[in-house]
Amino acid sequence: MNDDINDRLRVTAEEYEPDRDRMWSRVSEGMREPRVRAEPVRTGWRIPQLGLATGAALALIGAIVFFGQFLGIGPVAGPTLEPPAAGPGTRSAEATDPATSGDASTDAEETTSDAESEATETTADESTPELEEAPEWLWTDGSVNANSQEFWSQSDLTLKNQEPLAALTIELRIAEGEGVASTGAWTTADSFFTAAAVTEEDGFLVYRWTLQEGKVLPAGEYTLAGQFNHEAGARSADDDRYSFDAVTEGGEGGAVEGDFA
Repeated sequence: MNDDINDRLRVTAEEYEPDRDRMWSRVSEGMREPRVRAEPVRTGWRIPQLGLATGAALALIGAIVFFGQFLGIGPVAGPTLEPPAAGPGTRSAEATDPATSGDASTDAEETTSDAESEATETTADESTPELEEAPEWLWTDGSVNANSQEFWSQSDLTLKNQEPLAALTIELRIAEGEGVASTGAWTTADSFFTAAAVTEEDGFLVYRWTLQEGKVLPAGEYTLAGQFNHEAGARSADDDRYSFDAVTEGGEGGAVEGDFA
């Protein structure tokens, strides 16, 4: 039986024809595959050598650092740590440039200062009404009469009107002081003016004349005067005032205020 098997194997071997192309293909594929190097088996005696190598490396690094410090090279600065990002629900503070902040504060202060100045100017304009300029047809003047004495004075008002006047109110205000008291008043046109009304108002002795109702004061020059006593000595008229409020026969109005300075 063994002889029979051997004969069959021999016949099969003689008849077998190898596939060379397939064999070369398998060889080529084997050559293209990466080769893995077998890792040597680690033995216990290598551990002391590894410790010695590590110690030597640390000693070498220490020597390098020491000589670097000695030569002035200095340590190498590490990386700058960035602040952690703000998490949800946390409001991160924003950095403010001092220069920008200063400019903003300066602008805000200038803006506030300008607004306050404008407000002050507006308030001043509202509290101090502007006086209308005297019309060309109305001229006035105030003066202290040359006949005034040590205990008595007379203040004169002069009116020059180039247009007939249908209405006219004149006020003479004498600043009150020690011993100031009215002694009389007069005009150069008593037939046109009412008698002077004398009152005390806001620290002034006031003389007030008005044009009689229905009368028209012709164009011309007129004088009105107020007389009063005062304490002994020369009296200053710097605080005294006067005003004229007139309307022409044609309906044009005009007003004038003045002093005795």
